[in-house]
Amino acid sequence: MSRRRNVYLKVRLTAEESRRLMEVAQQWGYKTSAEFVRAILGKQGQLTEEVHGLEKRQASTMTAMRSEIARLQRTEYVLFAMLENLAKTILTYMPPPAAENKASVIAQGRAGYERYLKAVGMSLHNGSEAAIESLAGLEG
Repeated sequence: MSRRRNVYLKVRLTAEESRRLMEVAQQWGYKTSAEFVRAILGKQGQLTEEVHGLEKRQASTMTAMRSEIARLQRTEYVLFAMLENLAKTILTYMPPPAAENKASVIAQGRAGYERYLKAVGMSLHNGSEAAIESLAGLEG
C-alpha cells in the first residue's frame, strides 16, 4: 500500500491577489484559501464539462439566430420583389394625365399616397407580418 505524501506548493501573491483569493474563498464557503484551491482543482474536470456544455448551448442558439435571420432576409426579399412588381404594373398600365387636369390629378395622387402611407402604418401596427409570410410561403 502506497503512502500518500503531501506536496507543498509556495505561491507568491501580491497583497491584493491574496486578499481577492481569500475573499472569493469565503464567498464560496471555504475557511481558508488552501481549501478553496484544493476544491477548485478537484472540480477542474467538472468545470471543463460545464464550459463545454455552455459552448454547445451558445452554438445552438447562434445557429437558431442565423436561421431566423436568413428567414427574415428571405421575407424582405419577397417584399421588395412584390413592391417592384407592383410599381412596374402601375407604371406600365397607368395612362399619363391629360395636360388640362394635370394639377388636380397630381393633388389626388398625393392625397391617395398619404392614405396609402397611413394604411401601411396601421397594417404594420396590427401585425401584418404573418399575412406577408403566408403570401410568400415562408411560414413555419
